[in-house]
Amino acid sequence: MLFACVAVGLAVGYFADRWLGTQPWLLLIGLGFGIAAAGVNFYRTIKTLNRMDDSGDDA
Repeated sequence: MLFACVAVGLAVGYFADRWLGTQPWLLLIGLGFGIAAAGVNFYRTIKTLNRMDDSGDDA
């Protein structure tokens, strides 16, 4: 999932750069958004796992 976020951000930036002729700026912006999206997904996953772990400690 983390790789997919970064890959999609890179792909969108790459094709937008080719379409608008703004190399490499949109590629870098897409990479930044992809890394940010991966970080958000990672945080949400860890938060969910911690919540599941806390609810399972009723012993």
